[in-house]
Amino acid sequence: MFATGEEPLGERVNSYHKLKRTELLIEALEPDELEFLRNSTFGKILAIEENPPFSGAFGQYVVVRLQKVNKKYEVWFIFAGSPVRMSLREFAIVTGLNCRKIPEPTKKRKTPLKEKLYWNELLGSLKFCTVDTAIDMLKKKVVKSKEARIKFACLAITSSILFPSSHTPRIIPEHLELIRDLDEFLAFPWGRASYQTLATSLISKDEIALSQASVAIRDYVDAI
Repeated sequence: MFATGEEPLGERVNSYHKLKRTELLIEALEPDELEFLRNSTFGKILAIEENPPFSGAFGQYVVVRLQKVNKKYEVWFIFAGSPVRMSLREFAIVTGLNCRKIPEPTKKRKTPLKEKLYWNELLGSLKFCTVDTAIDMLKKKVVKSKEARIKFACLAITSSILFPSSHTPRIIPEHLELIRDLDEFLAFPWGRASYQTLATSLISKDEIALSQASVAIRDYVDAI
């Protein structure tokens, strides 16, 4: 996109994902709950979080060397003078996430009103729930059962690490409804879904956006 040597000298990539939030989540969990997550599809993500390789300045250095390509979900950068690809394959290797095809949405039930929303069962009358609130509920043992606590932790991971949309991310309602069945939730191809949104966010950046001092990137930018 920019000629070699003419890349913008911005300061940093502005990531909505904050390491401190993940540290607080880990601290709020019991040892057996944390062990469960380490052995789940999110295990490698947590390992990366505990030894973070990413810095905003390095992220900016890489992102401004973004190349324009015709493939929808394939991203290329120039690094050390050579083209480097980030595709779904590389994302899967780095994150360890399930990157299989996303299943087709199930058909809506004919009588949806007869089934109570799982949001109400898990969060009661709350109209929305920030990830920080969910972590605080874990820390203060407001959420008591092991299964519910693991569900809260999983929702915090998807909402604040894989799909953060602001600096104060909220639990994503669609994810909460899916976690009604924990096994189904953990088997979902979160890797493909996260990669597609990250790639879309990167590819959407034009020369003007990349020339700013701070470049905002949605989703799991640390995977770069």
